[in-house]
Order: sequence, then structure tokens, then C-alpha cells
Amino acid sequence: MRTMKKILLLAVVAMVAVGCFKDEKYETIMRIAVYSQNNSEEDITKATDIVTYAFWTDKNDDWEVISWEDALARKITHKEYPSKVLTTPDVEGTFDAEAEYQVEIPLTKPNAVLVLVDTRNRVYAYREYEVGINLPVVHTQLHIYAWRKSGTANGWTVINPFPDEEREPLVDVPAEQPDEMIAE
Repeated sequence: MRTMKKILLLAVVAMVAVGCFKDEKYETIMRIAVYSQNNSEEDITKATDIVTYAFWTDKNDDWEVISWEDALARKITHKEYPSKVLTTPDVEGTFDAEAEYQVEIPLTKPNAVLVLVDTRNRVYAYREYEVGINLPVVHTQLHIYAWRKSGTANGWTVINPFPDEEREPLVDVPAEQPDEMIAE
């Protein structure tokens, strides 16, 4: 019995030691399901034309995308020091319209500013994201309502630079039938 306790103790010590020396890595794949709605009457649908990119930033810095043109040009501006501008993203995401999570972007540094541009609906979103250590995959969703004014959602700042623009529905909305066509 005493030998069994020693073996068990050594096994526990070995497991703790292996856990203590595990590599700490910032290697997270962010997967984002993006949904759009152009008009409040239509169904929400999967986004079809998305561009994503990220910049590695310091945790205490505060960045923003200040215009639609900057979002398209892949440019972010420091809020406190507007002359400080980043114009070359450190990583670009991929987009697969058929996937459940259409956007995939690898994050390999402790802190990032993520930018997502819905080019079809002319809306963009950005957020600061603190990357977890040894967190392989993060699944999240972003709903973009192009008929709403700018706002926040799930940590994202969503910007609608054209809030008064008339937008075509993304999905077919059934037309109302005349009363004489409705069966009793």
C-alpha cells in the first residue's frame, strides 16, 4: 500500500511538472459567423461579401476606423493621437460564404484590433481583442443591421456610414396577397 501511495504521488508530481512547463502560445483562430439585414422587414441572412483584417496593438492603446474609406483602405487611427495611423494590417482573414462561420482570422499576438468590412452593404465594424493564451479556436457571431444607425454589439463598434441610404432587401420578402386571393 505504501508503494502504491509513492507511485501515485510521483504520478501527480509528474503531471503537475509537465503542466507547469507547457508552452504558452498566442495562437487563436477567430471564426466569425456574420449575419446581415438591410431592412427591418426581411429575414436575417448570412453575409456574402466580407473583408477582415487585424493589427497587433498595445493593450492600452485605443484605435478606431474613422471612415468608410479608411475601412476599405485597411487603415486604423489612434484615438488619442490622430497623427498615429496604421496602414498595413498584420494579418488578413479569409472568407468562405458557404461555411457556418464564414470568416476565419488567425491571431498570434496578445492584443489585436480586428476590422470587419461588409462591402456589399457598406457597413463596417471594429473591436479590440485580447487573445487568450493556448486558446486554439474562438467562435463568435456578429449581426449587422444596415438599416440601423451605428452602435455596439458583442464588443464590436458597428459603423453605418450611410444610415439614410435606401437599401435593397438581401432576401425576397413575400408580397402581400390581395384579399380576394386569400382562400377562406
